[in-house]
Amino acid sequence: MKAWVIDRIGGPEVCRFAEVPIPEPDEGEIQVKLDGAGLNPVDWKLREGRYPATFGFPAVALREFSGIVTKVGRGVFNARVGDEVYGISRHGAAAEYTVAEETAIGLRPTSLFPPESAVVPLAAMTAWQALFDHGHLGPGQRVLIHAAAGGVGTFAVQLAKWAGAYVTGTARIQNHAILRDLGADTLIDYRRHSFKDAVSNFDLVLHSIGQAELAGSLKVLKPGGRLVSITAEPDGAEAQRQGKIATRFMMKPSSDQLRRLATLIDSGEIHPVIETILPFDEAAEAMKVLEEGHAVGKIGIQVTPSLSKKVETEPGKRYMA
Repeated sequence: MKAWVIDRIGGPEVCRFAEVPIPEPDEGEIQVKLDGAGLNPVDWKLREGRYPATFGFPAVALREFSGIVTKVGRGVFNARVGDEVYGISRHGAAAEYTVAEETAIGLRPTSLFPPESAVVPLAAMTAWQALFDHGHLGPGQRVLIHAAAGGVGTFAVQLAKWAGAYVTGTARIQNHAILRDLGADTLIDYRRHSFKDAVSNFDLVLHSIGQAELAGSLKVLKPGGRLVSITAEPDGAEAQRQGKIATRFMMKPSSDQLRRLATLIDSGEIHPVIETILPFDEAAEAMKVLEEGHAVGKIGIQVTPSLSKKVETEPGKRYMA
């Protein structure tokens, strides 16, 4: 099969297209013929060696996907051949086929075009787990969402509003209009104003920016408030000294959460915000757009070119699925 692979740790030059064997499902796994794959900052950070590699080379790039189940392994009870699914693969998703654990997939939203579904799993589950599993966000609470126009941020804004919270976001001013459409109540242009001096008294901060801003994120919490980080490592002792709670986590795939997210998307409660979806052959261009750091929402690639609807937008021509 055709795949976009990483040959070694490094920059964009270490990626190439290659012919690799079609993976076979092991116990508890399914094989999926892919329609699309999503890109996330963790993909290029893994390529650059910012996280410990748990794979050999060449390694198929990307992790989130949408496709149709073609085989099921031993011990799989909740997936069948022909199911239309989306989820997370540890074996790589920038390919014609992948395999994934049954516990890391769910039936994809029926209201989205397949490659649009592919950009949902990682960012949406990260937002869900940050807000609810670790942040314990509830109705009437105040939440600050950093990088609100990013992949995780656009889902977090919508999920927080769905939960009945008051939402403040940080983003460049040119992205404020789309964030208001998503439900944000207050927005801060981080290039003009320091968030730590502009706002305060939050129940929760979703921290997805740098280590240097952690002290500010902790400062704007009310006593007993929670800082949940998906990027930098907070100082738990300092948080405790201030009477607050700080934690960092890595998203864990959940079939239950994927099902709940699909229901919310199909009911119109939330939707992915997509910067662009490019053809498979332009995977390197898609990654370049992501690494530039100014995309709004998500970026994806369309693996199957023969689908009834072709998604091929120019970078920067964002839309809401």
